[in-house]
Amino acid sequence: MHTMSKRMEIQTDERPSPKADRTSWCWSGIFAVLVPIALGGCGSQSSQPLGTWGGPKAMTMAVAEPWAYRDKPGWRLDTPHYAIYTTVKMEEVRAMLPQVMEGAFAQYRELAPDVPVSPRPMDCYIFFERPEWNEYTKATTGKDSGIYLQIRRGGYAVGDRYVAYYIGVHGTASVAAHEGWHQFLARNFKGRLPPFLEEGIATTFEGVEFKDGLPRWNTAVNPLRAQALRRSLDEKHLWATEQLISMHAGEVVNQQGEKIEAFYAQCWAFAKFLREAEGGRYAPALRKWLAETADGTVFDPSHSHNRVGMPWNKTAVKPMLEHYLGMSMPEIDRAFQAFMHKVAYEDYHLQWQLDSWNRG
Repeated sequence: MHTMSKRMEIQTDERPSPKADRTSWCWSGIFAVLVPIALGGCGSQSSQPLGTWGGPKAMTMAVAEPWAYRDKPGWRLDTPHYAIYTTVKMEEVRAMLPQVMEGAFAQYRELAPDVPVSPRPMDCYIFFERPEWNEYTKATTGKDSGIYLQIRRGGYAVGDRYVAYYIGVHGTASVAAHEGWHQFLARNFKGRLPPFLEEGIATTFEGVEFKDGLPRWNTAVNPLRAQALRRSLDEKHLWATEQLISMHAGEVVNQQGEKIEAFYAQCWAFAKFLREAEGGRYAPALRKWLAETADGTVFDPSHSHNRVGMPWNKTAVKPMLEHYLGMSMPEIDRAFQAFMHKVAYEDYHLQWQLDSWNRG
C-alpha cells in the first residue's frame, strides 16, 4: 500500500494473546512518497516486460443504498462478494470501489483457485476523511485502537473486515486491493500463513492501474516496493532472511523508518520470488502451500498454523519453507539474495514501465 499490513500481528511478545490473534490485526500504514532512483550502473537491462496486465473484462454491477455514519451521509455498495460502506463524496470514486474489489477478488482466486469461498459478502469500510476513520477505529477496536491510530497512511484489517480512508484514487485502490487479500484469507482459509508471506503476497496486489474505467493488475510490478528494496540494499538496511521469515509487523512498527521500509520491501520481494523466480520454479510450491493452508492441512511441525484462531509459532516457519521448497535454508537464502539483486538492479528499470501498456 502505501501500506503496512498483515492481519497486523501487532503483539509485542513472541506469542500473541488469544484476543489479539482473534482480531487478526492488519496494518496498512507507511506508504512513503518515493522518488525515482537514478538508473546508472544497473548492469544488464533487458527490455522484456515484466509479467502481464489483466483484470475484469466488464464492469461489476453494484447496488447503492443510503447509509450513514453518525450524522454524516454515506452509501452502502453491494456487489457479489462485498458490502462496501463509504462516506466518500465523489461519485466517480464510489463507482471505482466495486470495480477494484471485485477485480481484486478475481486476482486472489487466480492465486488460490481451488479454495472454497464463502457466499456471504465481506464488509469494507472506506471513509472520506481521516477523522471519521479515527472515530470508527476508537469505537470498534477498544484498547487496541492506539496501535491502529499510529498508521500514517492506509488502513487495517480486523478479521474479515477492513477499514481504510480516502487517500486519492490510486492510493485508495492500492490499499483496498492489499487489505482485501488479508480479508480473503481470514474469511476463506482454515489455516494461517506466516505473517511475512501473507504480507508479501498482499503487496503484490498494490499496483492497481486503470484502463477504460476498469482496474488492471500486474503482480510482477510494484515500483514503490522495488525502489524501497533497492534503497535497502544500497544503504544496507536489509533484514537477514532467517529473521525476516520469523517476524510480524508488530515487531517492526517501532523500528526506524528505513528498517520498516526494508521489511515490507523484502516481504514483497519474497512473494515475487515464490511467484516468479527462475521461470516460476517455486510457483507450484507456493500454490501447494496456499491450498494446504486453506484446507487446514498445512505442513507444520508445531501444529500451530492449521487453524486461524491459534497463535502462530515463529519457529515453525523455517521447516515449512524447507518442506515446501525442497531446499535447505542456506539454499533458499542464496537464491533469494540473488533474486533481490536482480529485481533491484537488473530488472529495476522495468518496474517503471508501469503505464506504458496504457499509452499505446
